[in-house]
Amino acid sequence: MTDSITPAAPAGWFPAGVEGQERYWDGAAWTDHVRPVGTASGESDVVAAGPSAPEPEKKPRNVLGIVALALAAVGFIFACIPGALIVGWVLLPIAFILGIVALFQKDKPKWQGVTAIIVSVVGTIIGVIVFLVVAATAFNNAFDDTVIGEAGTSGIVEEEAPATADEPALAAAQELVLGETAFGVDTESGMGWYAVQVTNPNEDYVFGNAGIDVEAYDANGVLIDTGTDYSTILSGSSWFVGRFLQVGSAQIDRIEVRGPTADAATYAPAAETGSFTVGEVTTGSEYDWMTVNGTVTSNFTEDQDMVRIDVIARDGGGKIVGVDFTYTDRVPAGGTVAWNVPLWQVPLDSKVEAFPHL
Repeated sequence: MTDSITPAAPAGWFPAGVEGQERYWDGAAWTDHVRPVGTASGESDVVAAGPSAPEPEKKPRNVLGIVALALAAVGFIFACIPGALIVGWVLLPIAFILGIVALFQKDKPKWQGVTAIIVSVVGTIIGVIVFLVVAATAFNNAFDDTVIGEAGTSGIVEEEAPATADEPALAAAQELVLGETAFGVDTESGMGWYAVQVTNPNEDYVFGNAGIDVEAYDANGVLIDTGTDYSTILSGSSWFVGRFLQVGSAQIDRIEVRGPTADAATYAPAAETGSFTVGEVTTGSEYDWMTVNGTVTSNFTEDQDMVRIDVIARDGGGKIVGVDFTYTDRVPAGGTVAWNVPLWQVPLDSKVEAFPHL
């Protein structure tokens, strides 16, 4: 009796790969018909030349791919939950790496590894989006923008110490006040500029790391561009100048200014808060632009880094005709530092004013 199929094997029932069963050979190929051994008389004893049925094929399993897919699924779920983002961001890279390894395993199903890689990538993207949305929401809750004079924008709020019997309650902070504004457009470059005056009427409050947004609108009320400055607004009057970089061929009809609301003010007693003093401002000319030089003195008790100097040029009639700004690397505590800045396309006889701020 042999285990191989011979060309001369006649059609009939022969032992199958499963014990106790027979399978039918039609003389040329195996059919799908099976039966228990000895169902028909005389057919339980098979001739020696009969073929033997093949063993059932064992399907390979990709255990690593399944593990990668499971980790990717769990990581995807956690990546969609704001409070559990860190868990998702730990599991997803692991699943991604295991998925790549599983993909290259020989003679193993590939779909688990491919699926794990896809889920890891999509989960990471969704996790980043969720993180940005949560961060933006938190930022917006802390920085609620409105127009200065009618409301305001943002600031850092610190809890005030409760008043004692010997110490009266602190007066509520007042809103910032918008003063003089000006804007213009350089027709050659297509860039605009602006200058806005903001007054902090609070003697004992400052607005820390406050955002000042200046919006440019055309005659149809379309918002063309926005310039943003961040500064600590001390007590008194401050000026902010900047550029509109996306005006192009549009015409600026008006500007609106947004800044921090009163509830963003930080209590800072005037006696303990420092200030700057601007020394003499001198001008000169080089080629077709004006050169401006000056000094700034600090009475802060600590060094101040990156102090900004905003410069405004006015013509003979007092109209603002140009602006620019520069930064000092460091103003020593109680010390003085020099600064300079060029002003383009302003009359060389313009009067120049300088305004330092943090």
